Amino acid sequence: MLCSGGGLFRRTPTITARWLQTRSFTIAIDGPAASGKSSTARAVAQQLGFGYIDSGSIYRCATLLALRKNIYTTDASPGDDVQSQELVDLISSANVDINIKPGSGWLAQSAAGTGRLVVPDVQVLLDGEDVSREIRAPEINRLVAKVASDGGIRDAVLHTQRYLAHAAETRPASTPEGRGTDSCGTPGGGVVMDGRDIGTTVFPKAELKIYLDASAMARAIRRWDEMNSHMKETQAAAAAAAQKNSADGDNTKKDADSTSRASVSYPSVEDIARELEQRDYADINRKHSPLRIASDAVVIDNTNMTFEHQVYSIVDLARERMGLPRRYDEL
Repeated sequence: MLCSGGGLFRRTPTITARWLQTRSFTIAIDGPAASGKSSTARAVAQQLGFGYIDSGSIYRCATLLALRKNIYTTDASPGDDVQSQELVDLISSANVDINIKPGSGWLAQSAAGTGRLVVPDVQVLLDGEDVSREIRAPEINRLVAKVASDGGIRDAVLHTQRYLAHAAETRPASTPEGRGTDSCGTPGGGVVMDGRDIGTTVFPKAELKIYLDASAMARAIRRWDEMNSHMKETQAAAAAAAQKNSADGDNTKKDADSTSRASVSYPSVEDIARELEQRDYADINRKHSPLRIASDAVVIDNTNMTFEHQVYSIVDLARERMGLPRRYDEL
């Protein structure tokens, strides 16, 4: 796969074992679906001045490709090995670009003046198309576990994850006090990656491994809030487009179709909780790189934790392992 975290990178020779031993500080954040891995990882990366890799978005892009090319259906796996290989080929030749949006995260936090952390926004481009919202749609949520369970797909993504981590480590980062250092003077040059097998398969020698967990109901409420927010934004965008089309003299049928597409019916919190439990079972029992807690991981149950608490806890753990003093014990 051709991916980046700030520009398109071409596939390079296979990452060697020597590089894996000499890389900078790596934070691996694993956990089940909707446990807050991505939002936490983004905030931690920005606080530390580290690069950030969203491995889940890579699998979601693969799922979107599968649906668009009719390789997978929303309720079935590939019909044969030929179709599976077709998706592997598509992923390997796709351009995926993942970036934290400028001005989000700590900049938005500073502007708001609330003292609360703001999750940095991430833009995901697939072959130049912004699919940030589309890869979070319900049909992607239902199918991504099946796509991610394919061994060939995981092998293709594994190379990409390691390559992007290498690229992210060597790029200066934008942080609260400039580039390459955090607000407490932590040097940049590391990377934060979230997923389900980062600490066990992708970076088994990561300097800090975190396993984020939460109850199924807590995760379901978070996912429902995310879907509801997505629905409102989509409806607002459709309404604005309809108003513009009307002003431009377009026919009313086109406006009605646009509004109808935005009126998506999302599942209930209870339905989402059941889906998450099914996803957990699939992730834990899949043949290739199953979800499990690394023996040396720090387990954080964030069911009743504030976002700030879990982010600052991980930042302090990282600083401690880098030989730096903790800064947030008083929070």
